[in-house]
Amino acid sequence: MKRNFTLLLMLLYAFTGYAQEEEVAGPRSLRQNHNLFSGLDAPNSGIGIKGGVNFANVHGSDKDLYGGNVNSYTSFHAGIFAQFSLGQIFSIQPEILYSRKGFEQADSTFRFDYLDLPLLAVFNFTDNFSIHAGPQIGIMVSSKQGDREIDLAPYNTFDYGFAAGLEGRVSRFRVGARYNMSFADLRKENDTGQSIDQDIMNSVIQVYLGIGF
Repeated sequence: MKRNFTLLLMLLYAFTGYAQEEEVAGPRSLRQNHNLFSGLDAPNSGIGIKGGVNFANVHGSDKDLYGGNVNSYTSFHAGIFAQFSLGQIFSIQPEILYSRKGFEQADSTFRFDYLDLPLLAVFNFTDNFSIHAGPQIGIMVSSKQGDREIDLAPYNTFDYGFAAGLEGRVSRFRVGARYNMSFADLRKENDTGQSIDQDIMNSVIQVYLGIGF
């Protein structure tokens, strides 16, 4: 997964380099402004839709309880965003995302579907490149092992954590990579209903495309 993430960062770097070349070809006044506030010609502002790939896994000191054979699970996320510019450099970006997380173990796939709500601070280094970071909460809405539904009762359905990443933009289009780390334990009970303190949490690398309106 680390190798995939490195390749994705290289693609993001190439994308932003192309974006800067495109800017040279036209004056600033011709660029599209997605600002939601008072007409500032600020980069990376507006509303839109986004979606992409999840490279999901779990982290924590008790991860080995699964037998040491836990592998990443590739899935998806999709949703909407709104970015509010507070100047030429700084913005606030809330999002609502449907995100599928989980992991693979032996011949089984454990899948957890969340409604995630990140609230990100956005620092725009150039008109085409920004870094995002901030808190995130999530609500688990369903879970499966393979094709079989799993009871949500043993799980912590409320999740919270941190998200950070990089984003490049050309006109309406955005491409980015982000890491989400949960701080809430995945489970609160064992299979017999007894309370447990198990240090196993969600961990997700996301790669996405977005379109602003």
